[in-house]
Amino acid sequence: MIDPLVQFRSRLVAHEREALDASRILTCAIRGFCLTMTIPQAAAPLRDSSSGLPSYLTVISRLSCKRAGTRFNSRGIDDDGHVANFVETEIIYWSPPGTLFSYAQVRGSVPVFWEQSAGLIPGQQKITVTRSADGTQPAFNKHFEELEKAYGAVHVVNLLSAAKPGEAELTQLFHYGIDHCPLSRPDQSNSSDHALLRETDYDFHAETKAAGYEAAREIRRYIENSADGFAYYLAEQTDDMVDFSNESKNDVRIVVVLQQEGVFRTNCLDCLDRTNLIQTLISQMAVEAFLSHRGKYAASDFWMRHSTLWADNGDALSRIYAGTGALKSSFTRHGKMSLAGAFADARKSATRLYINNFTDKARQNTIDMLLGRLVGQVPVHLFDPISDFVSMELSKRSSEFSSTESITL
Repeated sequence: MIDPLVQFRSRLVAHEREALDASRILTCAIRGFCLTMTIPQAAAPLRDSSSGLPSYLTVISRLSCKRAGTRFNSRGIDDDGHVANFVETEIIYWSPPGTLFSYAQVRGSVPVFWEQSAGLIPGQQKITVTRSADGTQPAFNKHFEELEKAYGAVHVVNLLSAAKPGEAELTQLFHYGIDHCPLSRPDQSNSSDHALLRETDYDFHAETKAAGYEAAREIRRYIENSADGFAYYLAEQTDDMVDFSNESKNDVRIVVVLQQEGVFRTNCLDCLDRTNLIQTLISQMAVEAFLSHRGKYAASDFWMRHSTLWADNGDALSRIYAGTGALKSSFTRHGKMSLAGAFADARKSATRLYINNFTDKARQNTIDMLLGRLVGQVPVHLFDPISDFVSMELSKRSSEFSSTESITL
């Protein structure tokens, strides 16, 4: 909504830009989730008895506005490589006075052209692929090129079911896209471990059918090589004595010790329930690796807060996309699936059916209006006399710096 104002701001000189910023009328909103929990020193894995300060654990999720929408109205990919329900989630552990750990993951819809009808009965929610595999490939490549540019190597964790025809078809198209994507070709060492794009299929429902959701912890052995290679972000604060004008002052410096070199991209069908549970386990792997490298371990109180943050994150993202809290959150929150959790999931499923069929269209219209995407919606144009004058004069003299030629295609 403020894009014309942002463009206007970019044309201002420095002092005018500062005056506009000082007015604070340009407000950027991020949709998603953010919560910080205080870890008392007794439960903190990195204890500094000299400081006596608590530690802090934070989860931040940012939902992309590029293909925003509700569950059955926004699926798959568009021609610009943007996918539905694309979320970047970062977990941050801050231990004063000077240790900062961070780990980022992403989730997003299966990056092919597909849609799904709502329907009051789950079996009626048919998945329809709307473009061929070859026709999808340019958008598919664009999506992963952008991910590689932002995060480094990408490891896809696909949780779709092989037993459901619609999900199996999406998995097959996903495989085709990855096989034909330039990023999945190994480097000169000819080892697939060194490709910038890798994939792991993990049929969540099949793997957890017999032993329950606890069996999902086995995902670790499929992705541990990539997890070790990706590492994590780590910064340390150091205090150096620096002399300024013959006066000694403490100069606080932040030293980046490690950078995260890649990202896990997790998806199921909706990228909500199964995805959030697996992302919780990947987050736990990253935190455990960070602590083990320092010869530390976390107490149960710490992991309880970690699980609560991820469960709250899953609920918030699910409410945005599907209208209710996440399923399986009882396991994410407590490490086991209770009878009350099963009843809660059944209630949420029924509520989702109602919301998806009767209220999501209005929600989708609101989202499209805020993002300026309604059919016939007129964008806001700002009157900028100086810029308009320059553009007009340039157009008058266009023959001096441009040429035209007729060609046949």
